[in-house]
Amino acid sequence: MKNKLFSLNIIFTLLFLIMSALFLIYIFRELQNRECFEEYSWKYGEGHSCSGDLNTNTELRKRNSEFRSTYNRFDNNSLYTRTNIRNSSHPYRKYCDVMNFNDLLAYRCLQKSPVEMSGLFRSLNIANTLDYVYIYDEKSMYSHILKKIQSQKGLIDNDAKIIGPVYVCISQAPYLKYNSEYSNNNNKPFTRMLDARIDILNNRNPYYLEKISKTGVQSFVTNTSDGSTDESIISSLYSHILIVYPLYTITNNKMVLKSTNKAAQAELVKNFLDNTMKPYYTENELCFIKCNKSSTLNCGCLTRTERMASQQDAGFFTYNNENYPKDDNRDLPLYTSKCIDHTSSSGSASSGANFSMMYYVNPYSDSYGDGNIIEDPEPMAPLPAISPPEPLNPIPIFQLSSYMISTETSTPTASGGY
Repeated sequence: MKNKLFSLNIIFTLLFLIMSALFLIYIFRELQNRECFEEYSWKYGEGHSCSGDLNTNTELRKRNSEFRSTYNRFDNNSLYTRTNIRNSSHPYRKYCDVMNFNDLLAYRCLQKSPVEMSGLFRSLNIANTLDYVYIYDEKSMYSHILKKIQSQKGLIDNDAKIIGPVYVCISQAPYLKYNSEYSNNNNKPFTRMLDARIDILNNRNPYYLEKISKTGVQSFVTNTSDGSTDESIISSLYSHILIVYPLYTITNNKMVLKSTNKAAQAELVKNFLDNTMKPYYTENELCFIKCNKSSTLNCGCLTRTERMASQQDAGFFTYNNENYPKDDNRDLPLYTSKCIDHTSSSGSASSGANFSMMYYVNPYSDSYGDGNIIEDPEPMAPLPAISPPEPLNPIPIFQLSSYMISTETSTPTASGGY
């Protein structure tokens, strides 16, 4: 009998422990699910998709676009919020790159290169980072920018989120080349780089290679290669990428916030966009040359000389270069490019110009918002406290033992009960 009672005690004890564990797991999952629901449900689900087919990059190019004239184009960081995005009648809902929460949203075109803008920002003590890179495709560009901003976040005390807005300025050197190997009495082989002029660059593709073979056969290549064995077709395009943080300065290798006051921050951003940046805004069509292997992103136009190539390319490799020996120059092409503003009457236009696309880094993208890198312009209210469920009040073990003993020793009544 004692062995039987001992076994029952063990069984009930194990059942109690299992039920307690399951209860704790339920409470933990409930808390976790509520947090995830609060964080993500506003972005995805029925009715939270774009209601049109617009894109900030293409609309920025249209002179009469609402995106350029009618409403906030991320000028005021506090107006680009979850509330506006969830409003079915708000103009943001028409833009699929906004409603898909893309990393970069088009802001303005600049008539300066990232290198020139970086010098200006340094003189004004505005935090910024500049890179000379080769863009292989849209994905590699997004990845590079994300890693760069992540590293800058690490320079903030206590690894706090970056307070936006954050902007990215991109300028890419187009590869436009004519190569002829054909030779006869009237023709001799020659190679030359073509100038980028928007009046002749109708398709706005950043890559154009016209080839004439030794037998006089003409062919055209209009995109960079994807691992082609033809070394005359490069895989990546040379670019400058500048990331700027208007609310920060760099002090002792730290990102230091200029002000913690929200009203003061808004005034700093307004001054940055309306005064610091205003002299460099332009509507030049050379801004809208596509980024390498991208259908919608634009990367401006960068004039690049041989001297620049020899001085600045050392140590920079392309997205594809990990697959090749470091001495293989196929993915590190020292090509030249010249961007000509044919609408300008100044003499400097013939010597080359620079144009950059300025993007707003989307604080609601999966990379920057959900990745806890950039602070939400409209911080969420704290989660409501979850009331703990009523306690189960389990019977103590010693009472279970007493109960089991009493049931074993009871004698049936005449009616058949206990």
